[in-house]
Amino acid sequence: MTEKNHSTDTDNKNAEKKPAEKKPAVKHVKRASSSQAGIYITVFFVVLATMGGFYLLWENQQQTVIKAQLATQTFEQQIETLQKQQRDFSVKNAEQIQEITTQQENLRANLTNLVRDNQHLRNDWLMAEAEYLIQVANHRLLLEKDVNTAIVALKAADARLAEVADPGLLQLRKILARDLQSLNNVSRIDLAGLSVTLSAMSNNIPNLPLRTPDPKTHKQNQAKNSAASSSVNNLKELPAAIWKDIKNLIVIRNHQKPLEPLLAPEQHYFLLQNLALMIEQARLALLNGHNTIFQERLKTTENWINLYFDTDHNVTRNMLANLGELQKFDIDPPLPDISSTFSAVKKYRTQGQKNSTPDAKVNK
Repeated sequence: MTEKNHSTDTDNKNAEKKPAEKKPAVKHVKRASSSQAGIYITVFFVVLATMGGFYLLWENQQQTVIKAQLATQTFEQQIETLQKQQRDFSVKNAEQIQEITTQQENLRANLTNLVRDNQHLRNDWLMAEAEYLIQVANHRLLLEKDVNTAIVALKAADARLAEVADPGLLQLRKILARDLQSLNNVSRIDLAGLSVTLSAMSNNIPNLPLRTPDPKTHKQNQAKNSAASSSVNNLKELPAAIWKDIKNLIVIRNHQKPLEPLLAPEQHYFLLQNLALMIEQARLALLNGHNTIFQERLKTTENWINLYFDTDHNVTRNMLANLGELQKFDIDPPLPDISSTFSAVKKYRTQGQKNSTPDAKVNK
């Protein structure tokens, strides 16, 4: 125990002695350590600032890179979208082109089939026109008795058949030529000219002189007698001229029929109106082709003129002559039957359609 205490005391003394001996060294160390700490702190802050700057720079670069990557991704997506749209558009265009091509091929095929199946289309049209013209000729002849129009229609139909140039139409054209010849043999009259003649006669009726002597006829007879009496050239002819004048003073007429009284003015007016009505009825019968009525009205007019008017007068003689000429015309002559031509063309077209039906089925 004593040794230990002695040793401790010795150590304590040594310890007390040592600090006292090295006091200046301790102060130097403290100053050195404080300056080093400041340097370290400065370096630390510099390093920290540098690291912060590098971090901020790195972060900015990362954001720039991210933005660039996002922009790149967006651009790529847009490109992909545009490429997809272009592919879809190309596919759609290809489908439309294929559809149009198919339609064109179908149209070409249909047109080819149409041309092949209807290679005689123009001939069929000409045949239809010929059939229509022949039908018109039949109707005009049967309903209107118009021979001229029927002839024109048949000639036009023959021209259409000639354009067809089908040997199978030879028999049909023979029948048509025979009907044309029959129509040409029919006596044709100028209906317009006869109608104008009747109208002129109707306007001339008021100029007809009555059978009883009228002032105009008496003056004409006096003028004739005076001319005859004034033509005495010598004395030898004078007794004969005197005797002729004496005979003209007395007129003896032999009437086999009883004398009729003079017509009153009212009766004369109605007689003229009835004659005009008769001629007008004859004109209407002429236009309608009623030959019986036409002849009967002309005959009645002629009888009335002979009965009531002076037949020695020029107006009366001209009227009777015109009536006689008109009665010679047959306005309703017998007309030929041209229905055989229409039957032949119908038969030809029907047979042509029957023959073309199997071919059409085969082509289909």
